[in-house]
Amino acid sequence: MNADHLSYKRATTVSLVGLAVQAVLAVLMLIYGRLGGDPAATTGAIAMLLGLPVWASLALVFHQHRLERLEALETEAYRASTAAQASVFEQAGADQTVQAGKLAWMHRWFLPAVSLLFAAAMVGVGIVRFLDARETLRKLGESSIDFQPPPLHGWAIAIGVGVAVIGFIFARFIAGMAKERVWSLLHAGSAVAVAAALIGAAQVVSHFLFIATRKSELLQYLPAALAVFMIAIGAEALLNFVLNLYRPRRAGEYQRPAFDSRVLSFIAAPDRLAASLSEAVNYQFGFDVSSTWFYRLIARSVGSLFILGVLAIWAMSLFAVVKPDETGLLLVNGKLVRTVDPGLVIKYPWPFSTVVTFPSSAAARLNIGAQAPNKDGPILWTTEHSEDEKDRLFLLQPAAVDRRADARSGDLVLMAAEVPVLYRVADLQKYLALAQDGPGDAPDKTRQDFLTSVASGLVIRHVATRRLDEMLGPDRSAIADEIKSLLQSEFDKLNAGVQVIFVGISGVHPEQSVAPAFEAVVQKDQRREALIEQSQAFAIRELARVAGEAGRARNIIAELDRYESLKNENASEPQRLEQEQKILDLITNAGGEAASLIADARAYRWERHMSLRSQAVRADGRVASYRAAPLYYKAAEFVEAMRTALKQTRVIISPFPNPRIDLNKEESEPNISSLASPSDKPAQ
Repeated sequence: MNADHLSYKRATTVSLVGLAVQAVLAVLMLIYGRLGGDPAATTGAIAMLLGLPVWASLALVFHQHRLERLEALETEAYRASTAAQASVFEQAGADQTVQAGKLAWMHRWFLPAVSLLFAAAMVGVGIVRFLDARETLRKLGESSIDFQPPPLHGWAIAIGVGVAVIGFIFARFIAGMAKERVWSLLHAGSAVAVAAALIGAAQVVSHFLFIATRKSELLQYLPAALAVFMIAIGAEALLNFVLNLYRPRRAGEYQRPAFDSRVLSFIAAPDRLAASLSEAVNYQFGFDVSSTWFYRLIARSVGSLFILGVLAIWAMSLFAVVKPDETGLLLVNGKLVRTVDPGLVIKYPWPFSTVVTFPSSAAARLNIGAQAPNKDGPILWTTEHSEDEKDRLFLLQPAAVDRRADARSGDLVLMAAEVPVLYRVADLQKYLALAQDGPGDAPDKTRQDFLTSVASGLVIRHVATRRLDEMLGPDRSAIADEIKSLLQSEFDKLNAGVQVIFVGISGVHPEQSVAPAFEAVVQKDQRREALIEQSQAFAIRELARVAGEAGRARNIIAELDRYESLKNENASEPQRLEQEQKILDLITNAGGEAASLIADARAYRWERHMSLRSQAVRADGRVASYRAAPLYYKAAEFVEAMRTALKQTRVIISPFPNPRIDLNKEESEPNISSLASPSDKPAQ
């Protein structure tokens, strides 16, 4: 027990030393990050500072272990004494486990609480730093400003080397101590120490590669990567906390705290990782593979094999392959030696010699004027094709139909158009000498921007000499060919080493505010055509209705026109009658509405004629009847007249003299309400 007491005292001292060392390294990193304008160093310093509570909690727990061991020694000495036999000291003996209870409370509640706070801080701060880094990257992507790396590269490398070396050596020392059972909690300290070492190493590598290669991709994305690293450590702590809730517990054994990262602990103690791998191999094969002579030979020679592998990889840099669609340039110590054709190239190893390749057969594109449409659906003159269309309008001459004799010569019109220019690199050496390389992710950007500026100026000047109707009409392809020739001449003057393959003019339309006026002309033309079609349809329908068929109707109309000509020419009566009969025959044979009307007229004429003729014959018969028997004829006519007059009249026959009759018009039969006496007045 006395040895355990001294071991916990030593662990407490080591924890406090680790707290001080990590605090100093984190403060140095934070000072550099703030003064040097390095967001990656600031993020790494915050991650290191968040590891300080781990060291502090370990120191407190080890100190409590030391107090518990002292209490255990005192309890053991008390129980061995004669005072423990006295009943008056029984209560005093029961109070000898106070420090043990505190220790159990710290393992049960304190360390899990610190783990949750550590995980929440890592995840929360990591998310905030990641969002800040992503916003910075987004602004760089939207703007044309290149990424500016932190200027103090020497300080960054010096501080990073110090953090990496000190952190890793201290982590290895702590991991060695943690192999002892009483010091197993120190695994958490070695984890946060190796995390600090990894942060310092990442800073050193990123700044060193920028100095050596002038490529800033690592520096640009390092803040986001360190933020993701913090989130991963916090997420692992949360996962360990959940697993500890369900992990079985043994009496007298304490669980590893959740903030003890297993992954970082393996990095701090790679020998444990090798042992674990050996055990896994033995388990998979079913026998002790790690004890065989071959495995031991490989284990003893792993360093030599690693060096041999590195040398083999370095020797592979003697060879380079230029693809069939590429052109290469051989550079020795940064100087151009010659142009390399497609195939295998033997050169000096890296970094003494390199081969720069470029896809010479691939076509690159320059966008002059408005960008290509980025919207779904129909693309009309009245809507913007792209966001930058209003800022990329062309000035040109008005159309020929708009010119007037007194018009001012300074009149111009606005037009939007897309002018894509496709080119390929014909001479790679001239092309690379045209301008310096752009950012690391787009080395060709500076040259393309320069060619775009040259092409834009030439296209704007040439389009300004053309008329609007030429750009909107069939002359557009000829104008594009002229621009292609002019661009090739301009690029040849600059020794750009490019060949213009294609120049197109598409998406041509007037400025958006005047587009409805152009559409109105088209709409009126369409409306005129629609009215013509409607009129023709109406004429065909009416002709078919009148004459049964449009062709026959037109023949009848032609004959009618001929009849009118005969009348105007005072033709003879037989000619006109013959023409009339011909027209009637055509109409009758057509079978349309006109033929129906003629047939109805003829039927009505014959009906009327026969009706009147029958009346005349009947009148002649009546005259003959009168002459034959005048009195009989008159009596018959009188009776017929009376019958006709009294046809709708009621006749009531009553046996009573002078009856008074009331007629109820609502009833079908008369209602005789009363009978008159002989003395009554005559019926009204």
